[in-house]
Amino acid sequence: MMYVSSQRAPAYIADCLESKLSRVRMSRVGDATEIAVGSDSNNSYFVTLTPYNAGSVIKVMHPANAPDDPPEPEMRVDIARCAT
Repeated sequence: MMYVSSQRAPAYIADCLESKLSRVRMSRVGDATEIAVGSDSNNSYFVTLTPYNAGSVIKVMHPANAPDDPPEPEMRVDIARCAT
C-alpha cells in the first residue's frame, strides 16, 4: 500500500491516470474517486483519490495475488507524473 499527497485536485489526477493507463474503471464513493486498474476479472491496482484541503490524498493498493499489469515501477512513475 502506498499513500501520496498532492496539490492537484482528484479530478485532474483521475483524468491524467486514465490517459496514461489502459483498462481503467472509475467510480465515485462519496467525495472519493475509486479507480480499478487491470482486467475486469483480476484487477492489478486499486487507487483511491480523496479530496484534502485544496489537493488530494492518493492511496494505492496492490493485492498480493494480483498481476503486475502495469509493472509496479511504471505505475509509480504514472502516479508521480499525475500527482505533480
